[in-house]
Amino acid sequence: MLNKKLGIGTIEINKKFKNEEEAFRYAKSLKEHISSMCKKNANKGWYAQAIIAISNVKKDVSYLRYINNGKIGRPKKELYIDENAVDKFYKGDYKTDWHLHVLLVSNPSYSFRDGIKDYIDKRWINISNVDEKELVKISKIYNKKVYKKFCNINIAKYFIDQCAKIVFCDFNFTNNEQLEYTLKEYYREYLKCRSGSTRLIREHIINPMSEENYLRRLKKIESKFKTIEEYFYDITKEQDEKIAENYKIRIRRNKIAKNYNKVQKINHNIILANSTF
Repeated sequence: MLNKKLGIGTIEINKKFKNEEEAFRYAKSLKEHISSMCKKNANKGWYAQAIIAISNVKKDVSYLRYINNGKIGRPKKELYIDENAVDKFYKGDYKTDWHLHVLLVSNPSYSFRDGIKDYIDKRWINISNVDEKELVKISKIYNKKVYKKFCNINIAKYFIDQCAKIVFCDFNFTNNEQLEYTLKEYYREYLKCRSGSTRLIREHIINPMSEENYLRRLKKIESKFKTIEEYFYDITKEQDEKIAENYKIRIRRNKIAKNYNKVQKINHNIILANSTF
C-alpha cells in the first residue's frame, strides 16, 4: 500500500545556464539539497527520488538511445536529433539555452516541492532567467521564478529524451520501506525497451515474422519496463482519475455553453426575421 502523501510532480526552473558544465554543477547542487532535506526531515518520514535532466534542445526533436559499438560492457548513449522534426517545427533552429527539468517522487509531495522551490528562488538569484517570451511559450505562466505542478510518470519520457546529461536522486533516511523501484531503473528499462523494440522492427523488416510471434516477442521486450511504469502510475492513480473527471466535466460544460449560444443565436435570428421594424 503506497503512502497517500507520496506523489509525483515537476519543478520547471526559469533559469538559463552559460553552458553544460554550469548546468551540471547546479544540478548536483540541487541533488545535495534534496539529500539535505531528506536527512533533516527523516523523523517526519520525508524521502525522495528525482530525475534532474540537463538539456539545451527544444521539444519533440530528439530522443535518447543506446548505440551498439560492438564492445563488451555498459552500452553508450547518444542524443539523436530528428532532422525532419527540426526542419518542420523549428526551421533548423532547435537549440535553446541550457536548462534543467526536475521530476520528483516524494513523501510528502507538495511540501517537498515547496522546499525545493524556495531553495532555488533564494539561492539561485544570480543565475539569469529564461527570456520572458520563451517562458510564456513553454509554460503559459507569467512572472514566475520557479513553478511546480502535478504530473504522472509519463513526463519522465519527455525529460529523458531531451537530456544531454542526467542526475538521479534516491534518498531515504527514514525507517520506512524503500520504494519497490527507482527512477534510475525506470530510465534504464525505458532505454532498453526502445533499443529492443528497434532491433525487433529491423529484424522483422529483413525476415518478416508472423503477427503472433512479433507481438509475443514485443511483449517480452516491454515486460520489465511496463511493470516499473505501472508501479509509478499507481502512485498518482487517484489524482489522475480526478483530473480526468474534471476534464470531462469541463468538456460537458463547454458543449452545454456552445449549444446554449447556438440556440440563442437561432432564436435571435428568428426574432429579427419576424420583426416588423
